[in-house]
Amino acid sequence: MPLMLRDAAMTGNLQAIGFMISWVLGWGIGGSLIDAGLIQTGVYSIETNQLGTLATFTVWTLLWGGVGFRLYQRFTRSNQES
Repeated sequence: MPLMLRDAAMTGNLQAIGFMISWVLGWGIGGSLIDAGLIQTGVYSIETNQLGTLATFTVWTLLWGGVGFRLYQRFTRSNQES
């Protein structure tokens, strides 16, 4: 593989890795902040059970996953059209 094509592939791989790391960090931090806010405002208590936290992370995962999927489609579509 020519050096120029190998560098382009490496750049694409690094971008994909960076995207995944950012997405996972956003999922974890965002879910934790939402959960902490709901516990702080008294929507549910952490002492009783974890159903509130489970519901929060389930909904957050679906929303964040949808955002990640749409961004993935957008990034891969623009790369294929170039």
